[in-house]
Amino acid sequence: MHPLFQKAERSRQASNFKAAQKTYRTLLHRSLPPSEKAEALLGLADVERIQGHFLSAMDHYRQATQLFQKIHPPLVVDAEVGWALAARAMGQPRPALVGLRKALIFYRRDKDPQGEAFVHWALGGTFRIAGRMKEGLKELKKAQHLYQKLGDREGKAYVCCALGGIYRMLGRYEESGKFYGEANRRMRTRGDTFGTAYSYCGLGNVERMAGRFRAALPFYRKAERLYGRIGDRVSYAYTLWSLGTTYKMLGRYREAHWAFYKADNLFRKTGDTRGKIYTLLGFAEVEWLKGHRPKGNRWWKRAKTIADRSDYAWEGLHVGALRDGKVSPMKDRYLQAGSKFYPKALPINWP
Repeated sequence: MHPLFQKAERSRQASNFKAAQKTYRTLLHRSLPPSEKAEALLGLADVERIQGHFLSAMDHYRQATQLFQKIHPPLVVDAEVGWALAARAMGQPRPALVGLRKALIFYRRDKDPQGEAFVHWALGGTFRIAGRMKEGLKELKKAQHLYQKLGDREGKAYVCCALGGIYRMLGRYEESGKFYGEANRRMRTRGDTFGTAYSYCGLGNVERMAGRFRAALPFYRKAERLYGRIGDRVSYAYTLWSLGTTYKMLGRYREAHWAFYKADNLFRKTGDTRGKIYTLLGFAEVEWLKGHRPKGNRWWKRAKTIADRSDYAWEGLHVGALRDGKVSPMKDRYLQAGSKFYPKALPINWP
């Protein structure tokens, strides 16, 4: 394997995604055997997806798929899984689920438990984003079981993060905190900067959802520093949104608006439809809470327009719960979606 490929992989393992991206791009300008070019395209697509360059990542996944089809068809599935995850991030959970289910069939047929575990983890997160919490939990437990059998500590750590997210959405904050805490310990031990930041944000979200808003702030600030160090734009944007929501709940509206603004700027750069819906709702609620109903309504209408065009049933449910600065009684619909959380009155501590 080319020395530049090894350099890129080392940067990637150290969560230095910008450096890895630069090295992969340099490598792809060299004369490479088709197999090494396909691997470099796949690596480049992965680090682009993590950083939120979704369209570019999807294009490189397609190029990798075309090469793998010619030289080594079994590796096509790895590129297709990456494409599905990028599609999910672009507001397309339905094609993402289709792609991941196809990949699961392949990995099972090929007797690849590592690939199977990863897809169960990816399906769990995709079901969660689609608002299908119960199905997401089943998939994550399958991934947890497989990673336990494989002795894969990194896989177990990321499943812990995902389980923390699912249990938080189900309103089971104590269990959520335990999983995020376990993930954080594992990530710090491994020196995984990205995973550590992700789990710190999760711990902040548990405190926020439990109503301990001031206790949430230090976790978000730790996550912010780490995300800034590695150049992440995707998870960092959600940390900023969570920080804005915390400030909103504390009545610190100027700080909330600034955090939402920074998050919205990143969501627009990455094309994250789901994130844009959340920040627009954040802007709307801040204006309503300040007594600026017409301005709040304009933000809400923009959120509704995006939600109506997307596949995000969960976020569409949130939009439907708010109108004209008021909360609609939608408890039954939230319970049907598998969540104990449902909005009761402004301000909303969104999950």
